Amino acid sequence: MAEYKGTHGTKIQNYTSDPANPLVGQVWYNATDNALKYFYIKPGSWATVNSMNTAREELAGCGIASAALAFGGVASGTRKKNTESYNGTNWTEVNDLNTERSLLAGAGTTTSALTFGGNAPPTGRAETELWNGTNWTEVNDLNTGRERLAGAGANNTAALAIGGEVPAGPTVAITELWNGTNWTEVNDLNTAIQFFAAVGTTTAALAFGGEPPATDKTEIWNGTNWTEVNDLNTARSKLAGAGTTTSALAFGATPIAGKGGLTESWNGTNWTELNDLNTPRETLSGAGSNNTSALAFGGKGPGVTGATEEWVAGPTTATIGDS
Repeated sequence: MAEYKGTHGTKIQNYTSDPANPLVGQVWYNATDNALKYFYIKPGSWATVNSMNTAREELAGCGIASAALAFGGVASGTRKKNTESYNGTNWTEVNDLNTERSLLAGAGTTTSALTFGGNAPPTGRAETELWNGTNWTEVNDLNTGRERLAGAGANNTAALAIGGEVPAGPTVAITELWNGTNWTEVNDLNTAIQFFAAVGTTTAALAFGGEPPATDKTEIWNGTNWTEVNDLNTARSKLAGAGTTTSALAFGATPIAGKGGLTESWNGTNWTELNDLNTPRETLSGAGSNNTSALAFGGKGPGVTGATEEWVAGPTTATIGDS
């Protein structure tokens, strides 16, 4: 059998802590932990974590995998005001939205978020609320009220409201830009869409999936225009997403049979199919900074759920002998 040194050209070294910048395939002994460790690229997979306090679908979310916000939605025919904050381990109920609604969109972080649009008859589809880390405050409305839209944006001063369906009307390609005070109409999507997902910021956003009918289309926003880029591998709607224009994740879908768990990773050019969600579902929401770290929560699959899953991939240190 070949020795490690003969294969890799180095001896296994002793450290008092893990090396700061290990190479892929590097093995070392951590004397403090009394453990033999190695560094590798972990293929992406979903792990079930603690559920939301209130099960719901058609909700919105924002943030990253270790600090996410979930708001609105519907369960048992009742629209929700509920807002929950995730700290990487547990969901905690925080102050409610001012207007209960489902099929809404959101953008931002757990301390600076925006929500807009949604289904809350007889009003609410144009309403915008701003989250400051503690409370929601009503601010200026969208120019075009709609539901089944998607959002993108870094915080509550800069967001995009994209696509959707106007009340009792058609699916639209309308894009609006939020500057912290008002919404302004900017250039439309190339394809009118609803029940889709979007990620990114006001200067670099990605929109993918949706209907009608179920589509695989992907469009990228450069701050001025939308451009069609390479399609998803599987056409689907009622999905969620996380990440950026160069590193994104798409997950969930309808119909549940065969599509509800599908996960695809975007590398800035192409989509690649990866491991499925543990709980297949539609009309869920997501949060995350890239295609190696994301959170999926809520949805219907087939019953309404508060199930939460965390996606982990990428460079990982592991102990030899651990399962």
